[in-house]
Amino acid sequence: MHFPDLEFCIFDRCVRVRCDDERFRYLILANYGVFAQPADHADLDYTVRRHASGGFYITRNGETVVNETSSEAVDYLLVYLLEKLITIDLEKLRTDLYFVHSSVVERDGRAVMIVAESGTGKSTTAWALLRHGFSYLSDELAPIDPASVEVHPYPHALCLKAAPPEPYSLPGNTVSTERTLHIPVAALPSPAVTEPRPLHMLIFLRRDAQISAPALTELSPAEAGARLYVNTLNALAHPGNGLEVAVRIASAVPAYTLNAGELRATCEMISSLQKGV
Repeated sequence: MHFPDLEFCIFDRCVRVRCDDERFRYLILANYGVFAQPADHADLDYTVRRHASGGFYITRNGETVVNETSSEAVDYLLVYLLEKLITIDLEKLRTDLYFVHSSVVERDGRAVMIVAESGTGKSTTAWALLRHGFSYLSDELAPIDPASVEVHPYPHALCLKAAPPEPYSLPGNTVSTERTLHIPVAALPSPAVTEPRPLHMLIFLRRDAQISAPALTELSPAEAGARLYVNTLNALAHPGNGLEVAVRIASAVPAYTLNAGELRATCEMISSLQKGV
């Protein structure tokens, strides 16, 4: 069966995905549906096909760039590898933006970046904060305009590695892969943000199994700049190999390290902090 092309507008660039596999289309639309928009051209053009063995391959402009022959965790790998590919390609097209590995939420028009290594809990924290009056920009990627210090939204489906504790349970239409849980934007407690927001605060999240109560420490611009730089994805595309931009951003807003404790207490601390700054 032949299906129409999937077309998305992400960071003002047109992404086209050709895919005739029904399950793969479902996963792609579940993750990128909020970006769906007809296009008369494609800045990035991909084709996704399933191998007879059960794996898949992805071509870009006719050239194979992913060839996954394993039939293990196929749904997870498709979502992960396609997003990785699209993200890297978009970074090359939008070198004017400073891409940081970070979750982003906002309230009252002001963006809060939660920066952390994978597995620290930034996406779970972002999901929980949506139950505390925040709105969603991203759970993975923070593209910052260095001139305006605004954060561009990247509201693909919010991705968790494990179900969160009560009262932050997942909606019924959460999409599951073998290793991840994806909450479609339509299932979020509030509409996702679709326009850039001024950066208001940087929070560098840590997790210590020995700590139950969250602990907050304010950072100097130099410390915050160094931490931000470590989590930058396209530093070499910017002046001074990106370090100048990191320091400029960190000097523009308050920054903190947060040793995360129990999830509700952590969210309440972030909420109070955002209101008070």
